Amino acid sequence: STPTFPTPTLPTPSLPSPDYPMFPNVPGVSSFSETRFLVAAANSFPVRLSVDSSVYDTNARFGTVTGRGFVSDGFHTVTVRRADDLRAILFQKSFPFRAGEKTTLIVIDSGQGGMDVTQVSDTGCRSLPAGSGCYRVANMSYDGSVYNVTLPGSGVIFRGVAYNTVTSFKQAMCGSYLFDITGAACCASPREISVIASAAAGSGAVSPNPLLSVSVEIQSGKSYTTYLIGNSWSEYSLRAVTLEA
Repeated sequence: STPTFPTPTLPTPSLPSPDYPMFPNVPGVSSFSETRFLVAAANSFPVRLSVDSSVYDTNARFGTVTGRGFVSDGFHTVTVRRADDLRAILFQKSFPFRAGEKTTLIVIDSGQGGMDVTQVSDTGCRSLPAGSGCYRVANMSYDGSVYNVTLPGSGVIFRGVAYNTVTSFKQAMCGSYLFDITGAACCASPREISVIASAAAGSGAVSPNPLLSVSVEIQSGKSYTTYLIGNSWSEYSLRAVTLEA
């Protein structure tokens, strides 16, 4: 199950249950980083996710997104274990966490077999014009995959998004969008749209045979990331998980 993370109170921190992240008694929340997990690894078995001794999920499966937990400034050990055998450590590595920063830890399939974890900063766009947010795409599907992201009728938004990479944010006018995810061979025009808008001037081309269409609602002042996960040969087909930063 996925825990709900309590907010530390001062001067005495809240008292979570043993499976919740434990927060030290420090001057304030500004001394903490916040992080969460997304499971993109296409495995049939559940996993247990933790940062140091703080457990974020005891039974996470493909597509699971945990709540955010507080992590003190500094280096901390991220561990992924099999849920049914805690002695089976699938991944373990120390990552830096900076106070005031939000991150997402994506559990992915390693190109060499097994599992890996990618840490993505969720610091979004700042000083956005009124009526706009920002948007990016991360390819966490499988080794060797490369995608283009298009807005039908407008053109290419992101080109050549390779495995285990995250695009830069682009400004997006508020509204509802339906983006097409295509293979890298799609869409001959080399130009990318710099600002995402339904009425953006572009090639006007329609994406031929998209692999996936992704519906995204962009709200003013907010930042969004669409994570592409899954593959074409397992029970976990290509799909999208869109999260607010």
